[in-house]
Amino acid sequence: MIEQLKEQIRNVVGARGRAQKAREEKASAMARWEEANSALLAEVTASTQEASEAEDILRGLTLQAYAQTGDKAPVAGVGIREVTKLDYDTRVAFDWAVEHKMALKLDTSAFAKISKVSPPSFVKVSSEPQATIATQLEVAK
Repeated sequence: MIEQLKEQIRNVVGARGRAQKAREEKASAMARWEEANSALLAEVTASTQEASEAEDILRGLTLQAYAQTGDKAPVAGVGIREVTKLDYDTRVAFDWAVEHKMALKLDTSAFAKISKVSPPSFVKVSSEPQATIATQLEVAK
């Protein structure tokens, strides 16, 4: 079994090395591509910003037209959708939900922390082995 573990460590070291080399080659290729295509990338950024600003102006004009006319489709291609928004105090809403016995989500992270220190009677605490592999793994000899 020990020899199998050592052999598998060598396999993992080799696989990690190949993966790291591939990541480095990819990063290098991406950097070369970005350098070779810097003008294109700048155009993409500029035209995307221009489109976003133009859309913001169009939305504003559409809202103005709706405010003036009440027409939800003032011209073809634009329209108004009314959405319902809720504004409330979350503490008051939580109290209301508890009072009305609504299903509330368990804060599993907080529950786990409490249960590790002082588990409620319905919580079974156990330990199970989990294999770990060091980040810096030397070749097994």
